[in-house]
Amino acid sequence: MNAFQQFVRLVTVLTLGGIPAQALLAQQPIVVPRDSTEVVVSGKRISISYGRPAMRGRKIMGDYVPYNRVWRTGAGQATILNTDADLELGGMEIPKGAYSLYTFPTETQWKLIVNKQTGQWGTIYNPQQDLARVALEKRTVQNSIERLTFALERSGNGSGLLKIEWEHTSLSMPFRVSPTPIVASPRDSVKAVFADKTVTVNYGRPSARGRKIIGGVVPYNQIWRTGANEATTFTTDVDLVLGGTTIPRGTYSLYTVPSKTSWQLVVNKEVGQSGLVYHKQLDLARIKLQKASLKDYVERLTILIERVSPNSGALKLAWERTALTIPFTLKTN
Repeated sequence: MNAFQQFVRLVTVLTLGGIPAQALLAQQPIVVPRDSTEVVVSGKRISISYGRPAMRGRKIMGDYVPYNRVWRTGAGQATILNTDADLELGGMEIPKGAYSLYTFPTETQWKLIVNKQTGQWGTIYNPQQDLARVALEKRTVQNSIERLTFALERSGNGSGLLKIEWEHTSLSMPFRVSPTPIVASPRDSVKAVFADKTVTVNYGRPSARGRKIIGGVVPYNQIWRTGANEATTFTTDVDLVLGGTTIPRGTYSLYTVPSKTSWQLVVNKEVGQSGLVYHKQLDLARIKLQKASLKDYVERLTILIERVSPNSGALKLAWERTALTIPFTLKTN
């Protein structure tokens, strides 16, 4: 006997026992169907499986789907992206595999969140597992869309379009199959010793791989993780004066805010999180970086600690043709 037959039998028994079928049915949770969409691009299959809730007369955007909170972008089990190809999604590198998809909606802009955790209920979200957060293009459609709808479309040789639509909102993002295999960004670290005290930076080291980095993958006027995967960490065994700001000994996360003319280094007190997780209220300092152009191209993000004297040094960052520097000294009193 299947589940539906068992349910019918239960309704019959309870109805005969004096409980109206209408009352019983009214108490049953609404079952949200599971649906999927897929596309083949460059001979590789890409698919999305998701719960597909309906409007059912409700206000969706800003109500059922609240703004300024992570949304499961579906119903029931987490929405799953499976890709047999390495993808470049909105400028971010997504190695082939399975991921959960979430979104972060606001009134003006949405972001797609690609998360490495899979198999969980859709309301379970671990930001430390985030692989990428990418802005979606948003537009308003005239005709109301009753059910949440994902679509994957081919848009050209080796490329496609991801679409999410519901109510009067349409969201989209281009993607393409990477022409070369994507290797996960390696973790690297650098350190220097000053008067028996160690200063260390640990960071993920992404490569350019033919992409436009500064002003592209690294957008202007937005907080940047300054690395890949887990947050970049800065550890000092001694109090430092970094670009004129005192940094007590300890471990911090480093972010940057790039612009066309100047960059800021952000020293943040939160540690152990994904580099995509950033809480401004935990900033210890924001310090201006010295910016210069490089003659030689730097393929991988590179962070160095240069020893200038027994009690002073410089923190240096370089990628593409951009170099950034900030001096520091040991605080001895």
